[in-house]
Amino acid sequence: MQMAKYDPLRAHLARLDEVLWAARLEDVEQILGSDLPKSAREHRTWWANSGGSLVHQNAWLDAGWRVERTDLKRSLVVFRRLRIGGTAVAERGQRESAVLLQVDADKASGSLQRLRKAMQALRDPVTVTVRAEWTPVGDLAASPCRSDIIPDGPGICRLATLAGEGLRTTVVDARDLAGFHRALRRVAAGDGSDDLFGKLGLDPADPVELDIVRAGNAWILSDGRGRGADLAKPGERELVARLLSLQERQAGRAGRLVRC
Repeated sequence: MQMAKYDPLRAHLARLDEVLWAARLEDVEQILGSDLPKSAREHRTWWANSGGSLVHQNAWLDAGWRVERTDLKRSLVVFRRLRIGGTAVAERGQRESAVLLQVDADKASGSLQRLRKAMQALRDPVTVTVRAEWTPVGDLAASPCRSDIIPDGPGICRLATLAGEGLRTTVVDARDLAGFHRALRRVAAGDGSDDLFGKLGLDPADPVELDIVRAGNAWILSDGRGRGADLAKPGERELVARLLSLQERQAGRAGRLVRC
């Protein structure tokens, strides 16, 4: 059977143990054994992660990778591994587990063997993520000290300020969201200590935009199944805040996480 043009790239990525692979376009062409199309050197969209009928994108997506960054001026593309299933790391781990199970098989009781069999399904790769809807509060300095938008009790907020040409954000896991907002307002008005802004990595002199996640606007998703996150529970609130902070970092906005 004839190998498709981008199969060598899929096979190369599947063999890698690394989490990141920064490759020059010449490296990719060497793996393919042929030149990349002109659009690959001129258009970032060629390196998108849409998949579907785009066979070249399916090559890295099927191998469990995605393109994280491109710098076509430097002929550079950075891939990030999404999962370990199907890669050399996973295959090696599966082989080692199989050997250990075989060695102990004769010694294991019937119940232990059933337990081990049941555990195999639990060791499949899993995906846990979060979906959240941000409610804008707006300019921190102009927001009222008390607002119906900001509920009493625990919650999550995001503070954003300018950093050069981009944004720098801080995600806050707050035990008392309304109280935290009032403390910020006092500092912004010059009535409070700057220590709080320092902890958040903010300057009281800079404009700050505030967003919040209201109760009922966050969901925890596991392998496609989801449920509403209970932000009143510290463990669930921390999980949502951590994943939102990670998303901010991956988007290049720093995404510092602070608990107050």
